Order: sequence, then C-alpha cells, then structure tokens
Amino acid sequence: MSYGIVIYSKYFLAGFLLLFLACGLYALRYPDVRSQRRMAGVQTVLLFLTQLCAYLTIVIRTQRSRYLLLYAFLLLLTFAVFFLCLFLYPGANRILLNHMGMLFTAGMIVLTRIEFDKAVRQLVIAAFAFLIGLSVPWLVTRLRILRRLGWLFALAGIFALALVLVLGQFTYGSKLSWTVAGLTFQPSEFVKILYVLFLASVLGKNPGFFKVVLAGAGAAAHVLILVLSKDLGSALIFFVVYVLVITVASHHLAYAAAGAVFAVCASAAAYRLFSHVQVRVQAWRDPWSVIDGQGYQVTQSLFAMSRGGAFGLGIGKGTPSDIPFVETDFIFPALVEEMGLVFGIGIVMTGLVIFLLLMRLAGGLKDGFYKNLAVGYGVMFAFQIFLTVGGGTKFIPLTGVTLPLVSYGGSSVTATVLTLFLAQGIWQMRYDEELKLEKQRKKRAKESRQEQAEGDTQGQ
Repeated sequence: MSYGIVIYSKYFLAGFLLLFLACGLYALRYPDVRSQRRMAGVQTVLLFLTQLCAYLTIVIRTQRSRYLLLYAFLLLLTFAVFFLCLFLYPGANRILLNHMGMLFTAGMIVLTRIEFDKAVRQLVIAAFAFLIGLSVPWLVTRLRILRRLGWLFALAGIFALALVLVLGQFTYGSKLSWTVAGLTFQPSEFVKILYVLFLASVLGKNPGFFKVVLAGAGAAAHVLILVLSKDLGSALIFFVVYVLVITVASHHLAYAAAGAVFAVCASAAAYRLFSHVQVRVQAWRDPWSVIDGQGYQVTQSLFAMSRGGAFGLGIGKGTPSDIPFVETDFIFPALVEEMGLVFGIGIVMTGLVIFLLLMRLAGGLKDGFYKNLAVGYGVMFAFQIFLTVGGGTKFIPLTGVTLPLVSYGGSSVTATVLTLFLAQGIWQMRYDEELKLEKQRKKRAKESRQEQAEGDTQGQ
C-alpha cells in the first residue's frame, strides 16, 4: 500500500486540487456567505486530503518521523486558523480562507522537499502571521477612521522605504531589507498594505483629476525610492496598482492607456540605466546563449518543468536544488517538476479565484474607500503572481518577486496574510450591515402586522 501511495500520490494531488478549484469556481456564482458554505465545506475536506497525501508520501519516502511532526503542526495550524476565523467572524469568506490555505499548503510541501529547516521557519512565521491576522477584521470593522488617514499612511510608507534606501542591506544588487535584533525583514512588503490604504483614502470620495494628481504625487514618491533602491519589481507593482486603482475609481480608461505608455517608456529607460535589468533581459531573450552565466536560472527552471510534464515526477523524485534561489523566485518550476503542470496551473488558478473574489467584493460595495481597498489588494495579489510565474516560465524577464503564500520569506507571507485578512474584515463589515438591515426589516414587518391587527380590532 505504501508503494502505491508513493507512485500514485501525484495523481491524487492533481485530482484533489482540480476538485477544490471546481468547488471554488462554482461558489463564485453565489455572492452571499450562507450559499457558499456547502462548497466551502467540501473544499476544506479536499485541502486536508491534499496535506495528508503529500506528507504521507514524504514520510514514506524518507522514513523520518520529523516530517510527520511537521505535518502535525501544519494540520493543527490550519484547523486552528479556520476554526478561530469562522468562530470570531461568521461573515468571513470561507472560500477565500480555503484558497489561502491551499496556496500555503503547496508552498509548505515544496519547502519541505527543498530544505526541512526552512519549512519549519516558514511554518513558525506563518503561525504568528495568522495569529496577528485574526485581529485585523476586528480592527477594520471598528476603526472607520482609516479612511481619513491616507497621507499618514503615505508618509509612513515613504519613511520606511527611505530608511531602507539609506540604511538597508544589499541583496543581489538591490537594497531590500533591514536587520533589527537579528531579524531580517523586507519593509516594502508591508509598505504595500499602507500604500493601498493611502490610495483608497485619497480616491475614496469624488476622485476627480486633482485627487488623481495628488495620489500620483504620493505614488511617485514610493516608486522613485524603490527605483533608487533598485527594487524594480516592487516599483512595477506599485505603479500598476496606482494606474488600475485610479482607473476603477474614476471610471476613465484613459488613465490605463496613459499608464501603459508610461510603463513602456520607463521600462526602456530602466534597461539603459540598470545593468542588472540588461542581464535579466538577456537571460529572457536567449538564455541558452548564456547558459553558464546569466541564463543558468532560467534554463534550469525550464529543464525542471519539462521533466515534470503533466503530473510531475512525484514528490521526492525531482532535483529542485539545481535551480538557484528555488525557494523564492523559482518555487513554481520546482512545484511543477514534482507535482506536475496540472497541479501548477491549479495553483495559479487558486490565486486567480482569490483575485475574482476580491473583485466581486469591490463590485458589491458602494463606499469608495473600501471598494478601492478591495481593487488595490486584488490587483496587487494577481499581478505579483503574474510576475513570479511569468519570470519562472520565461514568459517575461525576471523581477525578483515572490509567489504569494507559496515562496519562502517571512515578510512576504506575513504581509499577504494581513492583506487578505483585511479583505475578510470588509466582508465581515458587510455581513454585519446586512444583519442589521435584516433585523430592521423584520422589526418593520412586525410593527406593520401589529398595526394591521389593531386596525382590524377597532373596525370590529
């Protein structure tokens, strides 16, 4: 039986994920929380089966109990987060919660295969992130003052990025991180949260041309500091989020067109100004000509995916360590190599469903501030997936961006968790308002019946 699990686990994993996705897409048809519960329940079962199948395969192949212990802690964390979130916030979107869990599970499976110690650290950091994240919906529903703190968010974000520019550490040619008390973190990941709050606040009410220019000035300050830090991947994300948020807020497609033209010009300028951009473009255009140098990462990722095929080599049968920085920039090719292209596409679709959920949330909101928040975080999440997967598959040049909830990195995981729990806070707020309206309707109906009864009594 153990032999069969090892051989056929890759097919089970692909099947579980496809069924999981089918439930998620089906649930998109129903906007209210109550209608989604049945599909969400099925998804939760499939998520736990995915974890069981993957870690059972790893334990059987390695014959090491430490992997069983890691699985137990992952299972405990998943169950605890799901239970506490749904207990504390009955209006939370269970489909979003399940898709967060699936992305994190996929990342943990790959990290466990690559390096056990990094998987442990990722799990510990994620546990703290989810613990903090559980308080975010409560803050969102209570702190309505957030809409008035836009420029405070902007100043805090600019200050944090400027501090990295001055005092940050170089990481492969870019200033990305701080180290405080022995802990290294990447402030730009957390500034993304503040940045969207800033845009949502400034453009929340009457987003005319003047406010678009004001928001553009704040956005330009963020982007300029990131460019000076040579963190061009984050700069691109900040710019795209600004363009699409002002387009949605103002309902003018001209902003998107102008943003596209500016992006082309800025990309050409970046190519001429930064040598590492030229290296990445060369590795993208023809990695085979520089396979022993700049193109090594890209070619190895392409080799890995071609070896994996549709259903992968199977967990434990690949060689992910052949790809430099596999646990961050190139985790998607490592996932495809062992679990297959079907599973890899399923993970991309899992992220896409999160994007669609956030867009649906935005579409159902009348308040401009919260609508902009949902749009901003949705665009940021989806575009980051596009950059990471596109870079790893040679669709676009590398940008050095992580795959949300999948790649190794405490700052990225924590920031993504906080972002998506902020969206859960908007869902909970909408749920509370719907309950309040329903109570008011019932009260009015009851009063109307009482008045009618009294009228009939007086008539008799």
